[in-house]
Amino acid sequence: MLPVNCGSHADYQHFVVTNFRKYYPVPDALARSTWDIIERFWNLDLSFTDTFMADKYSKFGSASRTPSSMQRSYLLSIDFKVTSLTEWAAQLKMNPLYSILSGFEPGNTPGVGTFYDFINRL
Repeated sequence: MLPVNCGSHADYQHFVVTNFRKYYPVPDALARSTWDIIERFWNLDLSFTDTFMADKYSKFGSASRTPSSMQRSYLLSIDFKVTSLTEWAAQLKMNPLYSILSGFEPGNTPGVGTFYDFINRL
């Protein structure tokens, strides 16, 4: 089924702020290098990906992951130097920071197969 579009880049930023405050009430605990990555992705607008890839998804079945979140997550794995999609899918489940920055609710993250499906569609 077509992905549920989260909306705009502003919606992504609102999602990040809301969840970041919930899971990281003391932001000083994060390393400066992590803040550099957070800032870079805060400004990276990938909302066009949702429109660009809309025809790659079926209109039927359960809702898919939003392409912009999948792309953002894949790029985050590169920035955090996790080269295996299997390892990255596991890290998303264990680390709320990774899932939040990707645009996924902590505890509701894609599996490794979803990443491979996304890459095939891309």
